[in-house]
Amino acid sequence: MEHVPVATGFINDSNGWSRRFAVRGVFWRKALDWAVLNVPAVFHPPLIWLWSLFFFFFAAPARKAIYRQLAVILPGSSRFINYFRVLRVFHNFAWSLTDSAAFRLLKASFAYELTGKDQLDDLVAADRAIILTAHMGNYDLGAALFIEELKREIRMVRAPEPDELTAHHVDRSLEQSSGGAMKVDYNTAGTSLSFDLLAALRAGQIISIQGDRVVGDVARSPVKLFGHEVLLPTGPFVLSLVAETPIYPLFVVRDGFRRYKIIAEPPIRCRKDSPREIEIAAALQKWSQVLEEKIRLYWQQWYAFAPLFDEK
Repeated sequence: MEHVPVATGFINDSNGWSRRFAVRGVFWRKALDWAVLNVPAVFHPPLIWLWSLFFFFFAAPARKAIYRQLAVILPGSSRFINYFRVLRVFHNFAWSLTDSAAFRLLKASFAYELTGKDQLDDLVAADRAIILTAHMGNYDLGAALFIEELKREIRMVRAPEPDELTAHHVDRSLEQSSGGAMKVDYNTAGTSLSFDLLAALRAGQIISIQGDRVVGDVARSPVKLFGHEVLLPTGPFVLSLVAETPIYPLFVVRDGFRRYKIIAEPPIRCRKDSPREIEIAAALQKWSQVLEEKIRLYWQQWYAFAPLFDEK
């Protein structure tokens, strides 16, 4: 997963100084950590607005990608309205990063509401499971809360960070948030990762994967989303089929100051009693329907900072 909202930085030099201060560089993450530790929480809202505006102007590729996505999700709006909506997405993302840092560094408490409690209970009780989520809300904080409250370990699959220092910071942050109960894998490992994940499922682990974006050379298939054909990853459904493990769509969305909503949907199952291609295509279509519904409701928290829909 790309944890920071840009496709490229506003500084494109290849030297270390440029990478450090680029939009996706580690400097901004460390600056956020410093602010959370040293700036009283009462000053966080204006600072978050300030930095949201800063990245809105300087993270041009991300801004353009979100604008194109919103033009598909909410057609018929004026350019001004949609750019204001883009700013809302940046603002929500800034809050998500701040909340994650507050949980990790200050052990701040968060309230959360459960939607789909029966499905969540089934997930907790399952011997093994695949959590399928999106770049929406606060997936990292949600995983940490899941581990803390429900006492289950999670193996999270993410897209690689473009900078080694940033990747190290993200890994360490997730480890701190989860007390070491979250293992992170990057989806650049190819076939070896697939075998590792299959072995993890058969050993009774829970795996979390984001299924709203294709990164690198992962397997993909076309599906309809908001009436447009897009490519989504098929890996989670192949794993489900081979390991005979249900997929639980799960979303964690922000609902106010240090308040979140955990939304669990009915499981998607891939069975072996029909041809593999048909079963995976049907499961992928069910996921796209769930994903479209959640994006329509929470578009302001869908952090689609890379293009998904083809330009017409």
